[in-house]
Amino acid sequence: MKQSTCKSTLLLLFSGLFITTRAQDIQLGAEGGLNVSGAHATEPGVVFHGSPGIRFSVGGFADLALPDRRFSVRPKLLFSRESYSPVLFGDKTPVTISYINIPIPLIYHSTLKDKKIFFGLGPYFGYALSGKYVSQGVTTKIAWGNDPAKDDGKRLDIGADFLAGYQLNKEIALTAKFDWGIKDISAEPSFYKVHTLNLGLTASYLLFSRSK
Repeated sequence: MKQSTCKSTLLLLFSGLFITTRAQDIQLGAEGGLNVSGAHATEPGVVFHGSPGIRFSVGGFADLALPDRRFSVRPKLLFSRESYSPVLFGDKTPVTISYINIPIPLIYHSTLKDKKIFFGLGPYFGYALSGKYVSQGVTTKIAWGNDPAKDDGKRLDIGADFLAGYQLNKEIALTAKFDWGIKDISAEPSFYKVHTLNLGLTASYLLFSRSK
């Protein structure tokens, strides 16, 4: 998918969300926390193993109530640092990538624990801003693109976002989420495949709330 097409798709998604919820409750907030990230990487006959890395994410969200108040849509805009250390040819190769991530989960506000527990599921879109890896003591910038001869991976990542959270009080909530990369981000998919994995533990704080 071209970058311009991706931007147009995301713009249409957000426009549709705000139009359909313009008469409903809207909440805005900030969110930040830790990422424990990795990847599922394979080539024919081989599954690569490695160690997850711990980094962070920070950003904001909008919670848009649907006509059935048990549900809302919660688009987020996050800056996310993710890291993984696969073992390649007997050598640990730490990889670190900076992403702009846009999850768009549908939230179900359950009646459990006095309506304090919620669950979410939806797509996410990630765009890699930069990245590097260290091999045999040498740090190299990741080359982004679709050319197998010179590039390491694709910038665009698309996957599924799963989450469960607990509302501590009116302003503060704790959330655990799992992002599973469905799109193969390798530059040479006919030879090897890479799917991102990320477990996040975050805290969010409500900054603004409007009810109609």
